[in-house]
This record gives sequence, structure tokens and C-alpha cells, in this order.
Amino acid sequence: MRAERREQPARRRGAHAVRNTQPLPAKPESGVKRVLLRTALAIAALAACVALFAPQLSGQRAQLVSAVSKPISKLQIEDQWQRVNEAEVMAILRRYVGSGFFEFDLDGVSRDLEALPWVASVELRRVWPDTLALHLKEEVPIAQWGQGHLLNQYGQLFSPSNAADFTDLPRLQGPDASQDQVMQQYKQLSQVLMPAGLRLNALELNQRGSWSMVINTMRVEAGRGDVLNKTQRFARFYVQQDSAETAQFESVDLRYGNGIAVKKKALILAPLSDVAQR
Repeated sequence: MRAERREQPARRRGAHAVRNTQPLPAKPESGVKRVLLRTALAIAALAACVALFAPQLSGQRAQLVSAVSKPISKLQIEDQWQRVNEAEVMAILRRYVGSGFFEFDLDGVSRDLEALPWVASVELRRVWPDTLALHLKEEVPIAQWGQGHLLNQYGQLFSPSNAADFTDLPRLQGPDASQDQVMQQYKQLSQVLMPAGLRLNALELNQRGSWSMVINTMRVEAGRGDVLNKTQRFARFYVQQDSAETAQFESVDLRYGNGIAVKKKALILAPLSDVAQR
């Protein structure tokens, strides 16, 4: 008996055979979970060990530091002081003496020393095994400011108890927080006046922004604007005058566009009896 030949349907040109595909099996999650669990257990064990041995390690560290850290007992001063009160410095240092080399509070000492009125800056360093090196920079007074205050070269205010003793310094004055502005103006004007043999003894800025000066013994009003150019004009005028003439200048007004007003000292006449005797 002949087997029947089943006729296969004709394949279309360009068609491809399609296999029966099955979805890929998902990666088992049990392995990932085991890794995470082991990691968590390791971290927990490490934390337990740290908590268990930390007090012992801390105590051993403290014992080691105490064994090698001698108390600070010596002071090395690297400057000579003219105005800083040495007794005040020593009183501050005594509050910290006895601390170990590593525990010594450098920041605290610096803060307390810089609070002293004549101290501009402080540098401290430890010198093994028991010494403190101190570099202390003093304030340099450039001018008086108001009542009981002094200014340094940066226009910064400080107030020592003996500020009133510095009467040889120029006297500056101005509104609150104007110290730097007045100091800069003082420096510029001094450079203009010095070549003419004039000394700026006082400079004041009032609340309206107007400037006044004491040059040598003369009271000078400069007004609000163009103060430097006005002062230059006065310096040129002054050097052109005879010294006998300028000795009579009592006050000067520079608040004019192109001129200068000068007030002379009052002429003091000798008594007639004195004239007759001559």
C-alpha cells in the first residue's frame, strides 16, 4: 500500500520559519538574598565589635597620650613689648598652665590675649616637650579718635586705658564707622601738606559730610567736595607767602571755587606807657 504523500503548502518567497519560542526562566532571587543577608550580618558583627572594644581602645589611647604629653610649664617670648602689659599676659597664661602638651588650648589663649587693648595679633606654637612659644604683635597708634580711642595704621579702632596720653598724635573725628574713610583722607592730605612744611594736626568729618582741619595752628574749612585739590591749592599759596605773613594766619576758608579767604590774628598793641618808655 502506498503511503499517501501529503502535499506541503508552498512557502511564500521572503517568508521565514518561526520557531515556537518560550520565555527565558527568571534568575532565581535566592542567591541575591543570601548575599544581602551575609553583608548585613557582617556589618552588624563589625558594629558590635566596635561598640565592645571602643571604651578599651579609648582608655588605652588616653593613657598613651598622658604618658608622652608633659604639662606646658615654660614660655618662650619671641618679641620685646613696649606697651603690652606683661602682667596681664602672664595672668592669662596662668589660667592655662598645667594642661598637657597635646591638650593645651591654643585657640583659647590666642582669643584671650587678642582681647587686650594693645595686642594686634597673636601666634602660638608648641615646642616639644613642655614649652609654649609666643609671638605677640603690638598695635601701632597713628592718630587719636574722639575721646579715649586710638587708630592704628589700618584705620582700626582700639581703646587702651592710657589713650589720652598720646596728645602728640593727630586728632581725627567723624561719624560712627567712618574711621577708615577719615584715615585714608588724612594720609592723602598729609602727603600734600608735608612738602610745604605744613603738618596736619587734626581732621574732622561732620554728619553733613563737610571736612575741617587744623594745619599747624590754623583752622581750615574745606567743605564737602574736592577736598584734596583745595588743599593742594592752599599748599601752593602758602609757600609763596613770606613767613612773617603766614605766622599771622589764624584761620583759612577753602570753600570757594577759585579763591582762598584768610583771617589773620588780631593785632595786639603794646600799652602806651611801654611805647613812651622806648
